Amino acid sequence: MAKRAGFTLIELMVVVAILGILSLTAIPLYHTYQQRAYGSEAIVMLKRILDAEIMYFLDNESFFPEVGQTIMIFHGDLPSKAEITQTKEALNIAIPVGHFLDYTVTTMPGPTCIVTISSFGNSFALFKNGDCAITATVDSAGEINIL
Repeated sequence: MAKRAGFTLIELMVVVAILGILSLTAIPLYHTYQQRAYGSEAIVMLKRILDAEIMYFLDNESFFPEVGQTIMIFHGDLPSKAEITQTKEALNIAIPVGHFLDYTVTTMPGPTCIVTISSFGNSFALFKNGDCAITATVDSAGEINIL
């Protein structure tokens, strides 16, 4: 009897089992690295927005938006949303959408600007300590406080 070329059922089952074990160990690591990437993006965007707010204040003697107003940009917004366009024109920075991060910029009397960047609906942690958001303030003296 001639031996046929190919794999036996047992060999295929062993390969599938090995791939399953590898994927079970890789998926949690993938989510951890994805979390760190979103956290890093949040920190970088927070710094860019705060720097842009300081530059805007130096030019206009007020923060963007006007006192008492709030700009909210969510991850699912279209790039043509009015708040995104206004922010781009006023602060000369592009707020990325579609990255599972939500942005809130509020100007309070004093004047103080409060910027909060959070995960989409606070649904996942951005940082190792489990925080889902990062908030910072900047005042008229240019002093930045990360809360």
